[in-house]
Amino acid sequence: MRRKAILFIVATMLMTGCVGRQSVPGPVELTVNDPTPVPNEEQETIKPQLSTMGKVVAVRFADLSFETVLPIATVNVHNGQRVRRGQVLAELDRFKLDNAVEQYRHQVEQASQQVEQASLLMQDVVIAQGYDPDYADSVPETVMHNAEVKSGYALSQRTLDAARSQLAAAEHALTEGVLRAPFDGVVANVSIQAHQLSQAGKTVCRVIDTSALDVEFRVMEADLACFPIGAELTVIPVAAKGTPYDAVVSEINPVVDVQGAVTIRARLSTADGLFEGMNAEVLLK
Repeated sequence: MRRKAILFIVATMLMTGCVGRQSVPGPVELTVNDPTPVPNEEQETIKPQLSTMGKVVAVRFADLSFETVLPIATVNVHNGQRVRRGQVLAELDRFKLDNAVEQYRHQVEQASQQVEQASLLMQDVVIAQGYDPDYADSVPETVMHNAEVKSGYALSQRTLDAARSQLAAAEHALTEGVLRAPFDGVVANVSIQAHQLSQAGKTVCRVIDTSALDVEFRVMEADLACFPIGAELTVIPVAAKGTPYDAVVSEINPVVDVQGAVTIRARLSTADGLFEGMNAEVLLK
């Protein structure tokens, strides 16, 4: 019995020792997963960025020319010069123009005197026919016609009308012999020099209104819906790639050309540093 008791006590102690000892866990392998993106309902829809090439064009410009073939007296401007409305750009030799005006003024004066003399003679003819010229409405048309012919009044009146027309033409030629800027702008394409002979109708310079410029470009018919009136664009000139300009579509030519493209114009918000004809990349915002 005593031996059994000792074995029981020893067994109990051994069991108590296993329970009191803590086990050490082995190494754990961790797996890192990429976080699942959470859709943001407020995130803006990403639009495909469309781009094309275009040219800067003037909204308003004027090609100026002389109407008369005469020596050019002065040229007062050069390419790139800013001018104000009414400023004299070039001028023809005025000698022949001034003489023509004086000549036709003299002819008008002479024709006016002839008309006055013929009018007096016409009245005498009417009186001779038994009518009072002060009451022209009472004079028959045939009598009045005969009086105008006999007195020379009809012929002198036609002469006066012709002289007045010639005077008006001479005065117009004198005025057009001076080229003036039709509006504020920049001068371009100057093609004349002083003392050269002018060529009627040939453009001698262009005045460009730089206060407003457009960019003109073409898009395929399939992309036309992306460029409605009012669409906002970014314009980047080839000559200044680091300087973007804002523009808004202002005009769509309602014609699809043989290549399936449509021509569009957009008004630039500013024209500083831009020239007509510049190439530029056009990006849809």
